[in-house]
Amino acid sequence: MASVPYINYKDLNEFYTISEVCKLFEMEKSELKKKCEKYDIQPRRNEIGEHGFVKYDVRKLHNAIYHEAAGQRAWEDDPWA
Repeated sequence: MASVPYINYKDLNEFYTISEVCKLFEMEKSELKKKCEKYDIQPRRNEIGEHGFVKYDVRKLHNAIYHEAAGQRAWEDDPWA
């Protein structure tokens, strides 16, 4: 069972604050921070000074966490394998 809910990537906004990602992923801020450190995906500051994640990073982080439960390592797949 995945530790984050399914998300339709087509429906994502261009930018999410840290709090918004916590709601989207249904996790606490401390847990999100650990996952970000694990997958080396860090918040960025947008043009108005808010810290958060661009759509690409939300997708990348979500995909990595989503596949954890199945033991898959989608973020490290070898395209030449």
